[in-house]
Amino acid sequence: MGFKVIVDDVELKFSACHFLKEPLKCSRIHGHNYYVSVEVSSELDENHFVVDFIELKQIVRSIIDPLDHYILIPDLSQDLRVTIHHESVEILTDNNKKYVFPICDVKFLPLEATTSEILAKYIHDKLKDIFPDKKLVVKLKESRSTIAVFES
Repeated sequence: MGFKVIVDDVELKFSACHFLKEPLKCSRIHGHNYYVSVEVSSELDENHFVVDFIELKQIVRSIIDPLDHYILIPDLSQDLRVTIHHESVEILTDNNKKYVFPICDVKFLPLEATTSEILAKYIHDKLKDIFPDKKLVVKLKESRSTIAVFES
Protein backbone atom coordinates (compact mmCIF):
# COMPACT_ATOMS: atom_id res chain seq x y z
CA MET A 1 0.00 0.00 0.00
CA GLY A 2 1.84 3.04 -1.23
CA PHE A 3 -0.71 5.79 -0.54
CA LYS A 4 -1.67 7.29 2.81
CA VAL A 5 -3.88 10.15 3.94
CA ILE A 6 -3.75 11.74 7.35
CA VAL A 7 -6.34 13.85 9.15
CA ASP A 8 -4.83 15.70 12.08
CA ASP A 9 -7.09 18.64 12.82
CA VAL A 10 -7.49 20.51 16.12
CA GLU A 11 -11.24 20.22 15.56
CA LEU A 12 -11.02 16.42 15.88
CA LYS A 13 -11.16 16.48 19.65
CA PHE A 14 -13.39 15.57 22.53
CA SER A 15 -13.31 16.37 26.22
CA ALA A 16 -14.19 13.71 28.74
CA CYS A 17 -13.44 12.56 32.24
CA HIS A 18 -12.67 9.13 33.58
CA PHE A 19 -10.77 7.31 36.28
CA LEU A 20 -8.42 4.35 36.06
CA LYS A 21 -7.62 1.48 38.38
CA GLU A 22 -3.99 2.60 38.82
CA PRO A 23 -1.72 4.49 39.32
CA LEU A 24 -3.12 6.20 42.40
CA LYS A 25 -3.07 9.66 40.83
CA CYS A 26 -5.05 8.41 37.81
CA SER A 27 -7.50 6.52 40.01
CA ARG A 28 -8.98 9.89 40.96
CA ILE A 29 -11.60 11.23 38.60
CA HIS A 30 -9.96 13.56 36.09
CA GLY A 31 -10.40 14.76 32.55
CA HIS A 32 -8.60 15.30 29.27
CA ASN A 33 -9.01 17.17 26.05
CA TYR A 34 -8.34 14.29 23.66
CA TYR A 35 -7.09 15.02 20.15
CA VAL A 36 -7.52 12.40 17.44
CA SER A 37 -5.53 11.91 14.27
CA VAL A 38 -6.11 9.14 11.75
CA GLU A 39 -3.93 7.70 9.00
CA VAL A 40 -5.52 5.63 6.26
CA SER A 41 -3.45 3.64 3.75
CA SER A 42 -4.59 1.75 0.68
CA GLU A 43 -4.47 1.70 -3.06
CA LEU A 44 -6.31 4.51 -4.81
CA ASP A 45 -10.00 4.15 -5.63
CA GLU A 46 -11.68 4.95 -8.95
CA ASN A 47 -11.56 8.67 -8.02
CA HIS A 48 -7.83 8.45 -7.29
CA PHE A 49 -8.40 8.79 -3.54
CA VAL A 50 -7.38 6.66 -0.59
CA VAL A 51 -10.42 8.24 1.06
CA ASP A 52 -11.92 11.70 0.74
CA PHE A 53 -10.52 13.97 3.48
CA ILE A 54 -13.86 15.64 4.14
CA GLU A 55 -15.65 12.31 4.43
CA LEU A 56 -12.96 10.93 6.75
CA LYS A 57 -13.18 13.94 9.06
CA GLN A 58 -16.97 13.62 9.19
CA ILE A 59 -16.72 9.93 10.04
CA VAL A 60 -14.15 10.52 12.78
CA ARG A 61 -16.31 13.30 14.17
CA SER A 62 -19.35 10.97 14.19
CA ILE A 63 -17.36 8.51 16.32
CA ILE A 64 -15.92 10.97 18.84
CA ASP A 65 -18.82 13.43 19.21
CA PRO A 66 -20.86 10.94 21.28
CA LEU A 67 -17.95 10.84 23.79
CA ASP A 68 -17.67 14.59 24.20
CA HIS A 69 -18.33 16.02 27.67
CA TYR A 70 -19.21 12.72 29.32
CA ILE A 71 -17.88 10.64 32.16
CA LEU A 72 -16.54 7.56 30.37
CA ILE A 73 -17.26 4.30 32.18
CA PRO A 74 -15.89 0.97 30.93
CA ASP A 75 -18.85 -1.37 30.85
CA LEU A 76 -16.67 -4.51 30.74
CA SER A 77 -14.44 -3.64 33.68
CA GLN A 78 -13.99 -6.38 36.26
CA ASP A 79 -12.92 -3.73 38.80
CA LEU A 80 -16.19 -1.79 39.00
CA ARG A 81 -19.58 -2.57 40.43
CA VAL A 82 -22.22 -0.50 38.69
CA THR A 83 -25.77 0.04 39.88
CA ILE A 84 -28.15 2.03 37.76
CA HIS A 85 -30.89 3.84 39.62
CA HIS A 86 -33.73 5.80 38.06
CA GLU A 87 -31.74 8.96 37.29
CA SER A 88 -28.28 8.13 38.63
CA VAL A 89 -25.44 5.67 38.37
CA GLU A 90 -23.59 4.38 41.41
CA ILE A 91 -20.10 3.02 40.86
CA LEU A 92 -18.06 1.18 43.48
CA THR A 93 -14.39 0.58 42.75
CA ASP A 94 -12.08 -2.16 43.99
CA ASN A 95 -10.20 0.45 46.03
CA ASN A 96 -13.36 1.35 48.00
CA LYS A 97 -14.34 4.52 46.21
CA LYS A 98 -17.97 5.30 45.58
CA TYR A 99 -19.14 7.60 42.80
CA VAL A 100 -22.69 8.67 42.09
CA PHE A 101 -23.31 10.47 38.79
CA PRO A 102 -26.41 11.69 37.00
CA ILE A 103 -27.12 9.04 34.38
CA CYS A 104 -27.35 11.73 31.70
CA ASP A 105 -23.66 12.58 32.29
CA VAL A 106 -22.36 9.03 31.85
CA LYS A 107 -21.33 7.26 28.65
CA PHE A 108 -20.93 3.51 29.07
CA LEU A 109 -18.45 2.02 26.63
CA PRO A 110 -18.02 -1.69 25.82
CA LEU A 111 -14.43 -1.63 27.08
CA GLU A 112 -12.35 -3.13 29.88
CA ALA A 113 -10.84 0.28 30.76
CA THR A 114 -10.81 3.85 29.52
CA THR A 115 -7.07 4.24 29.10
CA SER A 116 -5.92 6.22 26.08
CA GLU A 117 -4.67 2.99 24.51
CA ILE A 118 -8.07 1.32 24.78
CA LEU A 119 -9.88 4.46 23.60
CA ALA A 120 -7.58 4.62 20.55
CA LYS A 121 -8.47 1.01 19.76
CA TYR A 122 -12.18 1.78 20.26
CA ILE A 123 -12.00 4.57 17.67
CA HIS A 124 -9.90 2.37 15.37
CA ASP A 125 -12.40 -0.49 15.53
CA LYS A 126 -15.29 1.82 14.67
CA LEU A 127 -13.31 3.09 11.66
CA LYS A 128 -12.36 -0.46 10.66
CA ASP A 129 -16.06 -1.33 10.41
CA ILE A 130 -16.36 1.43 7.81
CA PHE A 131 -13.03 0.85 6.05
CA PRO A 132 -12.38 -2.89 6.39
CA ASP A 133 -9.89 -3.11 3.52
CA LYS A 134 -7.71 -0.17 4.52
CA LYS A 135 -4.76 0.03 6.88
CA LEU A 136 -5.59 2.34 9.78
CA VAL A 137 -3.56 4.14 12.41
CA VAL A 138 -5.39 6.01 15.17
CA LYS A 139 -3.48 8.34 17.45
CA LEU A 140 -5.12 9.67 20.58
CA LYS A 141 -3.31 12.52 22.29
CA GLU A 142 -4.28 13.14 25.91
CA SER A 143 -1.66 15.83 26.52
CA ARG A 144 1.01 17.67 24.55
CA SER A 145 3.51 14.90 25.23
CA THR A 146 1.45 11.70 25.59
CA ILE A 147 -0.04 9.86 22.63
CA ALA A 148 -1.55 6.38 22.44
CA VAL A 149 -1.53 4.62 19.07
CA PHE A 150 -3.47 1.67 17.69
CA GLU A 151 -2.94 0.39 14.17
CA SER A 152 -3.94 -2.49 11.96
